[in-house]
Formats: sequence, structure tokens, C-alpha cells
Amino acid sequence: MAPVNLPTDLLRTFVTVIEVKSHTHAADLLNRSQPAVSLQIKRLENLVGYKLIRQKGRTMHVTEKGEALAMHARQILRLNDLAIGLFDRQKNKAELRVGLPLDYGVRMLQREMTRLKQNHNDLEFTIRCDLSKNLHDALLRDELDIIVALYHDGDPQFLVQQWREQPVWVGGENLDPQDFETLPLVAHPAGCIYRQRMAEALKTVERGWKVIFSSPNIDAVQDAVRDGLGFSGLTIPTTQDGMRQFSADDGLPLLEPLRIGLFYRQTRLGSWGNLVAEQLTETIETVLRLDGSAALYHKEP
Repeated sequence: MAPVNLPTDLLRTFVTVIEVKSHTHAADLLNRSQPAVSLQIKRLENLVGYKLIRQKGRTMHVTEKGEALAMHARQILRLNDLAIGLFDRQKNKAELRVGLPLDYGVRMLQREMTRLKQNHNDLEFTIRCDLSKNLHDALLRDELDIIVALYHDGDPQFLVQQWREQPVWVGGENLDPQDFETLPLVAHPAGCIYRQRMAEALKTVERGWKVIFSSPNIDAVQDAVRDGLGFSGLTIPTTQDGMRQFSADDGLPLLEPLRIGLFYRQTRLGSWGNLVAEQLTETIETVLRLDGSAALYHKEP
């Protein structure tokens, strides 16, 4: 059987429609008529053999097959736009709104964005550092164009790339969790996935806990751990000298893996945005390989 080729123009129309949730708005963005957009969606559905979008009154629903195709479509478009960007990037200036997490690898990601700016004068961006939950909300409200953020299970909207990493328990070098009836925790504010992972793990072993230090700043969390204020869950890239790792043998249960995602609106990205997405992807994967063992690094299919 001959392979089926997915035309990028149909994929771009599909992704645009589901991002803006409107055939009419998508038609304006793509400089096409609304009937032409609807026809392209129909052609794509005929090509894959499944319904991708269902309309109920004024409400649009993306089907399960549509959600599955959307993630692949964004990656196909990303590669296409990266290739085209080799030729047209210098013709256009760009201003991107980038979101980086407080709760994962903010230093390395900031350094990469700084390096990109130094190497590409035409690239302009603003950066917002926040808890992952707040970044997701901002992306949905169209306040950000591209984010790196932690997320819960499933495939959230605008997810393009995903990874998984194992967090570990850490504390000051002189601390022993078995010395505490109620475990003192150092954490980010409520809503942080790290904090949730710790609470869920301790609940499974019926271990009492209390947050005694909370800060949205990763530096403050790291300092509090090193100073011996309490225990926290961190990833290997964010552990530091002066911290001791703990395991189930020390009475602390295994923490559930973290899911890290790259999210963006395809309609907002352009060739410069694709360059940023590619570099952020490479940075995350490089750090995961260097700072974690094979068991700690896993790129989702």
C-alpha cells in the first residue's frame, strides 16, 4: 500500500481552526474564505478517514482522533517552518511572548534565550517566569505564544513536545527524615506540581507533613534546603552541593515522575518562533542527558 502524504496546507488550516476555535477567524488568519477553510478540513478528514472536528451549535469539539493528529501536525509544521526559516528568517522581525517555569530549569532556559538574542538581533521577545499552572492559563488566554511548563497526565492543548523526569527527595546534609514525626517541607506555593507530588507520595505512606518554607523562587527553595530548614522534591538538574538525596530506604516514598512540555500556538509562531522552540527543545534534552542517568531521562514518543 502506497504511503499517504499529509499536505502541510491542510494541516496548517486544521491546527489554526482548533487553536482559534472558529472557521471564520481561521479564514481571516489564513487569508482564505470560510468555505475554503471548511473544504480543507473536509479534505483532511477524508484523507485520514476519521472525523476530526464536530460542531454542536456554536461550540466546536475536537474529536479524540483530532487531538491525536493535532500534536503530530504541529511537529510537522514546526519542521516545515524551520526549513523555510533558513531562507526567510532574515526578512522578518519577530516579537515573541515566552513563558518559562519557576519550577523547572529556569536558569538554563534563561541562558539559552539570552544566547539566542545575542546571536540574532532581529529576534525580539519578552519573558515571563511563573509557576507552570499560571503559564498554562496565560497561554490559553493568548497572553503568551510559547511556554515550557510542567503538566499533569494527558495531552493538554498546544502540547508539541513532552519529556518525563524523575524528581528526588533532598534535604540538608545533616538532616534525617526519620528524626521527624511531621516532615518539614520546603516548597513552591500551592499549585506547584512538585509540591503536589510530595503531598501525594507522603499520603500513600500516611506520613504527616507541613510546609515550613514556601517561595516561588527556585533559588530561595534551594537555599532553604541547603540551610537545613526541611526536605523538598527536586529534579537532578536543580540539586546542588550541600544537599543530600534520600530514598525509600530513608523512609521517604518514591515521587511520581514529572511531565515537562513545550507548548505553543502555531498561529503565533512564525520562523523565529520555530527557532526558539527548537533551541529550547535542544537545551532541555541536553541537560536531561548530562544531569540524569538513562533511568531519569525519557523522551515521550
